[in-house]
Amino acid sequence: MATIKEYLKYYKSLTFNECKLNINDVLLFTELSYIDWHNIVPEDNNKITLKEAFNIYQKTKNVYLSTFMKGNIANLKDIYTSTRYKDIYLSNYKEYVDNEKQFGALKIHFDNKVFISYKGTNGTIIGWKEDFTLGYHFPIISQKYAINYLNEVITSEDKEIYIGGHSKGGNLAMTSSMYCNNDIFKRIKTIYNLDGPGFREKDLNNNFKKILPKLQIYIPEDSVIGMLLYSTNNKRVVKSNASGILEHDINTWLCFGEFLEKGKISKFSLNIDKRIKTWNKRYSDSELEIMINSIFNVFESNNIKSFRELKKLKLNQILGMINEIKDIDDETKKLYGDTIRDLIWINNKK
Repeated sequence: MATIKEYLKYYKSLTFNECKLNINDVLLFTELSYIDWHNIVPEDNNKITLKEAFNIYQKTKNVYLSTFMKGNIANLKDIYTSTRYKDIYLSNYKEYVDNEKQFGALKIHFDNKVFISYKGTNGTIIGWKEDFTLGYHFPIISQKYAINYLNEVITSEDKEIYIGGHSKGGNLAMTSSMYCNNDIFKRIKTIYNLDGPGFREKDLNNNFKKILPKLQIYIPEDSVIGMLLYSTNNKRVVKSNASGILEHDINTWLCFGEFLEKGKISKFSLNIDKRIKTWNKRYSDSELEIMINSIFNVFESNNIKSFRELKKLKLNQILGMINEIKDIDDETKKLYGDTIRDLIWINNKK
């Protein structure tokens, strides 16, 4: 079962002229935005080669923020010494993180084209809370940053533009394309949303409709994040070597050559989708805001700062926290509890 690692191994000797940009290159490009390039990649239009950036990174940084990059020095060398990626340049690195937002983006220059890569949620409770904020508010702060970023970093020299992101980054890719300057939009070739959330139903306006011919959405069979809210039914389902929420990691997605293996959406994913849409139809935006803030406040008061820490807790501990929430009714608590049970069950399935 091949993944992006095997793709890199067998396609690294092919130039972009010999093998055009494909979805596996997109997976790799979106991974690059997860890396902490602070003080390495310029924040302006000045460029640095991928090789030089990686060499500095290895000397100055202790932790790789990307699952794919973590500890894989050999893989990094394969990337920047490969025929395919050796002439890639990076620029316009931005990252802003505080108690209200988590935003990151990177401009990648390849084959006389550019790829705008938006960083997704990093696993912190703050990041996940911002994902769920999409259910009652538009635009959120990160979406505003994404629109401004695209308008600021694209120059007249950028004739062919690709935009993408994983998780929340996929939503930012769509949002920035929907509301960017028209001159920029005309030069956008493809928009990639990799298992990222959609929008409230009322936000699927003409700006959303105009991006549909350029939009590609990929989700794994057990998708959770990619099924949040509304977008289009024309999603491409892919197979993974993981299960449950762990399929959200694009490094588990299976490929065959330059394509991803086609999958079938699972009953688990459809049930999660139905439950979440029930919440959004049953409650007003203001009610959803109170509910979502309440549950995340409980996590924060119990010093849970990441999804990894939440996963370490036993089911009855999590359900106990939910039952402590005073701002939501018993029926909603049951919906929360049932969803969490499903998430834990599917992750223990394999």
